[in-house]
Amino acid sequence: MRINNFRGQNNWKAMPLKIDLIDRKIMYLLCKNARLSNTAIGKALNLKREVVSYRIKKMQENGFLNGFMCRINPRKIGHFSHVIYLKLKTPINEKEMVENLIGLKEVTNLKNHGGRFDLRIETSTKSLPELDAVLKKILNNYHSVIQEHYVLNVLEDHFMGLDLLLDKESLQKLSSFKELKGSSFQKDFQEQIVSNDVVTLSEWDKKILSTIKMNARMSLKEIAQEIKSNSSLVQQRLAKMVRNGVITHFRTLPTMANLDYQMYPVLLQLRNVDESRFLTYLKTHSNISWYYKLIGNWNYQVNILARNNAEFHDVINDLREQFSENIVSFDVMMVFNSFKSDQRVD
Repeated sequence: MRINNFRGQNNWKAMPLKIDLIDRKIMYLLCKNARLSNTAIGKALNLKREVVSYRIKKMQENGFLNGFMCRINPRKIGHFSHVIYLKLKTPINEKEMVENLIGLKEVTNLKNHGGRFDLRIETSTKSLPELDAVLKKILNNYHSVIQEHYVLNVLEDHFMGLDLLLDKESLQKLSSFKELKGSSFQKDFQEQIVSNDVVTLSEWDKKILSTIKMNARMSLKEIAQEIKSNSSLVQQRLAKMVRNGVITHFRTLPTMANLDYQMYPVLLQLRNVDESRFLTYLKTHSNISWYYKLIGNWNYQVNILARNNAEFHDVINDLREQFSENIVSFDVMMVFNSFKSDQRVD
């Protein structure tokens, strides 16, 4: 998988790309649901499906579009989700650490940062003893270079789309677009049941998820051929996994640095916050693309996309003003590279 680069604007630039408004609209819709058909996208944008297909292919070739992820809720399949932050004494062994961490099946997401921490490791484990074993492996192997570490339990996480791709007029026209027919499963998302109950996956479910977890735009026929079944079973099982909350999203993996955007993760420690008001603020702010609800030294992580430090400064200051009575402390980082983005099904 291609490495997604996010660099400080002053010291690194992604290769400039010709990304016009049509490309942005297509990317916006694919962020809403990566299984939207070329026909449906073409209808929404008044384009032929062949044009949509060509545009998507070009965005993949030039590195702006890095794939299509089927987002799985680890808690719904009985897994524990944690984030481990590491501060290194020296980055001299970082490359070796990254290569070893990529090979661990329990590690589902791996990034390096600038700021308080150097590495962010996201894990999915079947039990707390399994998490303990992974943590010991990391700390014991690299105890001489690790200065400090924090382990945070992930209660929930939400991708909120990329509204900043579009101007207000385009956003207003496309924000309510849905494809209720076909294999986008949009209707099933609308009927999704909010529950903390663990779902037992069948062997067919595991095969389907393993097949599409990093290729969510595969057709039902292609999935069926891969798992040696039929399209009807695939559609039935996928619809059920969407409705019961195992699958939370079909989304794209864009390299936003190609549009001069940097990613700034912010760890927040909040007290006595009106959670409904806070989450509404996050979901309606176009620069905030993702949030995590955590247990540990911080209880939220929000990912802010900004074109430069000045824009980030405006966003974080507005957040601080809106919740000045609730923010006890916060730590700001900047993502340099995303080395691994995967999901565990077994």
